[in-house]
Amino acid sequence: MKITAIATGIAITLGFASAAPAIVWKNGSSTSSPSHISERINSRSLLSTSIGGDDSSALAAVVFLVGRDADGSEGLANLASSGKLPQVQNKYGVADSIHHHVDGVESSRSIARDARDNFDGKVVEVTLGEFNRKLASIAQTTLEEAPKASNKAEQKRRREISEADVFVVSVNPSDDASSIDSSIVAAIDSSSVKNVILSSIRSTEEVKHARKLAVMDRFTQTNTQRVASRRLEDQNNNNNNNNNGDDSSEGVYYVNMTPNMLSGILFFFMFIFTAHLGLTCMNMIEGQDVYVKKMPHIGREV
Repeated sequence: MKITAIATGIAITLGFASAAPAIVWKNGSSTSSPSHISERINSRSLLSTSIGGDDSSALAAVVFLVGRDADGSEGLANLASSGKLPQVQNKYGVADSIHHHVDGVESSRSIARDARDNFDGKVVEVTLGEFNRKLASIAQTTLEEAPKASNKAEQKRRREISEADVFVVSVNPSDDASSIDSSIVAAIDSSSVKNVILSSIRSTEEVKHARKLAVMDRFTQTNTQRVASRRLEDQNNNNNNNNNGDDSSEGVYYVNMTPNMLSGILFFFMFIFTAHLGLTCMNMIEGQDVYVKKMPHIGREV
């Protein structure tokens, strides 16, 4: 009964979140229940508080980032709500914290960049298969002979993975769900991994909405600076009007159309109406229907 309630809770938490969720597990944490954080937090703040570890841990953190589905929706929310991650749902109750709204999770590259800014160690982007091989090599007591790399690029890639302190694992939601589930749980249970973060790339609609809000904020800030500079010039030119317009943001609005665009649209409709009227009038001109070869004599009635 308890497992069913936990599974239902994680499905509801991830399936109806309006922004990218994030679940954090910390190795050695003794919390009885996860702390739910509903305030919005950006990815930089999340990584700065979640990434870290001692020298005894082979990996300071592993960030699992589930990609978008084919329709552009969140892959993690769909996997959790459909019950395809049962082992992760069982680990839901031992998580350290659950962030319901995380901004800035747009790609694995942006998460890796934020991790490098908040951590002094080496951060590497890997696939799910590369992470599984790395975790298996750490768990082995005796190292097996690895096949030699065929080229320099493969050797460089293996060296980067072996020297990494933080992994950003890109997870394709269309892959085998059981493999995704077991890989995440293996990282949580491993003593070689200090922290585990499970998150998802935001849906396409959320990214478009966030970019629209950013454009509106930038537009408002630009117009506010222009209004403030004009008022400063007016104060320098006219010292008698120092108390006019204390609120520089008053009267600043975001519009979807400029006066030039509106004038162009009105002129287009006027041109179409005028052209249609002229062609209609020209089409109403009629000539005679009967033509004769011999005209009547002048002065005589026909």
